[in-house]
Amino acid sequence: MVRALPLLRVDYRGGSKELVDPLVALGLPAVEEDLLSGDIVFTGRGEKGVPVEIGIEFKKLGELLGSLQTQRLQGHQLLKMRKAFAFSYLLTEGELLWNDQGMMTTRKRAKWGGRSEVPMPGGMRINEFMKRIHVLHLRGGLNPLWAKNREETLKQIEVLYRVWTDQDLDEHKSHLAIYQAPMLTEVTQFRKTVHTLPEVGMRVSIAAEDKFKGSIRKAICLSTADDWATLETRDRQGKTRRLGPKHAAKIMEAIR
Repeated sequence: MVRALPLLRVDYRGGSKELVDPLVALGLPAVEEDLLSGDIVFTGRGEKGVPVEIGIEFKKLGELLGSLQTQRLQGHQLLKMRKAFAFSYLLTEGELLWNDQGMMTTRKRAKWGGRSEVPMPGGMRINEFMKRIHVLHLRGGLNPLWAKNREETLKQIEVLYRVWTDQDLDEHKSHLAIYQAPMLTEVTQFRKTVHTLPEVGMRVSIAAEDKFKGSIRKAICLSTADDWATLETRDRQGKTRRLGPKHAAKIMEAIR
């Protein structure tokens, strides 16, 4: 049975409605609606498939700056979003620029051609701006998304929609992995295997490979404590050292 895709509801006011046709062209079920909160809303698949409401507040950079300074975003829109949605996002469209004094700037077309950077209305410093965004995320639960232009804006919405509607939240596995640090040189399967044993570092694995002729069966199934104890390695000063019975005992215990 094919699961019907939930509607991607886009507020009909302001700049949000400009997104509907391009989103439809991307194959998303976008429709205009009169939304009470957020600019883009859809129902996602939470853990075990439980429906969760997802809300996106979409702002161009200059609009966001003004909203932060008047505190409309923090004191009005954020409060409504926290009540309405299980997960909230702030999608900002625009290029982050600032001058040598740390004041935010924007590109403006010059009379003689080309573009020049001029102070952004409102006069906020980039550090203060970014700090407020981080606090909105950490304390307000408003997850920031960035887009330099309209193409990136549409892609952010498309991917976020797919993340929440392709599968249940607890089915996502991208955050899970078993990390294995890359080696500078090619390592044989024998050394990879014995390296998992206690007390077996890089030098010991090389010595073991030589002693057991590269046979994992000989090293694991047919070896004795004395075989491991008499393994010889060389330290950085070139001195020969035996692994010894204490370390060999730990290896044998692990093998057993």
